[in-house]
Amino acid sequence: MTINTLNTAKRVKDARMNAKLTQTELGKMIGKSKQWVSELERGNIKLSFEMAVNISNAYNKTTEFFCHESP
Repeated sequence: MTINTLNTAKRVKDARMNAKLTQTELGKMIGKSKQWVSELERGNIKLSFEMAVNISNAYNKTTEFFCHESP
């Protein structure tokens, strides 16, 4: 299962900025590079469910927060 929406990209970026983390810091937390985080935040990466779980854990949020469209 892959997730690729601009909504997800925006939520990842907003959560990172709210946590006052750099792309490098988030990347280290989830085992990815700064470049990978940048591509994800621009919507150029297909987010796997496994990586959505890793990001959710880093932010202490549910996967649904990052993976589902807003109503």
